[in-house]
Parts: sequence; C-alpha cells; structure tokens
Amino acid sequence: MDPALQSEPRPDTPAAGNALLWMTGSLAAFGAFVILVPGQAGDRTWWWVGLVLIVVGAVTFGLCLRARLAYLREHRGD
Repeated sequence: MDPALQSEPRPDTPAAGNALLWMTGSLAAFGAFVILVPGQAGDRTWWWVGLVLIVVGAVTFGLCLRARLAYLREHRGD
C-alpha cells in the first residue's frame, strides 16, 4: 500500500464524547416527549415507541457517561 494513502491515527478528542452524551440524552428526552404529548386517543403505538427510545437513550447515555468519566480520569493532567 502506498504510504501516502495511509491515514494517521486520529487523536482522542473530548468533543467526540460530548457529542455522544448530547445525542443519547436527546434520544431519551425525545422518547419522553413522545410519551408525554398525547396523540390520538387509544393509540398505544407511540407510547411503545417512546418507551423504547427512553430505554435505548438512557442505557446508551449511561454507557457513554461511564466511558467519558473514565476518559477524563485518565487524562486529568493533560
């Protein structure tokens, strides 16, 4: 492979972790919005969609937060 075509390793940046936290938190918040804003009477489809969004958003937010805090502890002196 041509050395000019090889990519350099990408440095770790705090912005990537922040973006993941915002995205997953927004996903959970949107799920809460879907549940809390009433739709048509008797329509439980959106309730289930909102519940799935809350669960997926909350679990991924927790995992991203744990990874972000570990990253910050590791790079405390930088």
